[in-house]
Amino acid sequence: MSPGLYIFISIFIGPRGLPSVATSTSHRDSYGVRTGIRMRSLFVKLSKRLSRKGLYPFLDHEFGHISSGAMVLNIGAGGDFSKTLVRHADRQQFQVMSLDIDEQRHPDIIGDICSYDFKGRQFDAVVMAETLEHIHSPHLALENVHRILKNSGRLILTTPFIFPIHDRPHDYYRYTRYGLEYLLRHFHDVSIMERNSWTEAIDLLSVRLIMDKNPLARTLAPIFVLLAFIKWPISFLLSRLIRTDFITSGYVVTARK
Repeated sequence: MSPGLYIFISIFIGPRGLPSVATSTSHRDSYGVRTGIRMRSLFVKLSKRLSRKGLYPFLDHEFGHISSGAMVLNIGAGGDFSKTLVRHADRQQFQVMSLDIDEQRHPDIIGDICSYDFKGRQFDAVVMAETLEHIHSPHLALENVHRILKNSGRLILTTPFIFPIHDRPHDYYRYTRYGLEYLLRHFHDVSIMERNSWTEAIDLLSVRLIMDKNPLARTLAPIFVLLAFIKWPISFLLSRLIRTDFITSGYVVTARK
C-alpha cells in the first residue's frame, strides 16, 4: 500500500482502520502510517480548540484566585483540566485532592461523589470541570459538595449544554441555566454564564464528528474543522451582530456555600 493511502486512512479513518505495520516490509509505508497519525492528531487538537472554547480562560481565572494553603477537591481525575489545576497549585502553593470512580485515572480517592462519606473533612474549593454530565445523580452530588465545602467555600463548575455525546456510555445529562439554578439553589452568589457564542456552538457540533466511530463521519470531520477556522471571521461578526443566550455549547459556573 502506498504511503499516500496510509496517510489518507490514518487521517480520515484512524489508525484502527490500518493494516498492521508489522506485516509491511516497506519503510515508506511505515512512514506513511506515522505521518497520517500525526496529521490526524493535529486535526483532533484543532477540534478541541473549538469544542473547548471559553473553558480554559474561565478555569485559569478561577484557579488563579485560589489562595495559598487552600485545600481543593477536584472531582474527576486526569485530563487537561486537572493538569491546569495542578499547574496553578504548584504556582500558588495550594493542595489538590482528586476523586474519581475510575481507579485507572489514579485519583487520590476512589469513590462516587454522590455517596462518598468524607467523614467531616471539608474543602476551601471544589472543582467540577466537565464532569456533572457524567454523574448519575447530580442532585446528590451537589448536596454532598455543599456539605463538604467550608463556609464561604467556592464551587467552580463547567458543564455542556448543546454538545455531542462523549465518554460513552457514562454521558447522562445536559443542563440549561435554569436546571443549574435549581440544582444550586442551596448555594449563594451563583453565577452562570454561557461559555461561547451561538455561532461557535453550531460550529463545534460538526467538528466533534472527528471523535465519532462512524467512518464516514471521521472522513468528513477534518473538512469541517478546516471550514470552521476558515469561516471564523464570519462567525465572529455574526455572534456580535446577533447577541443571544438562546444557543451555547455549555456554561461556566461559580457558587459559594
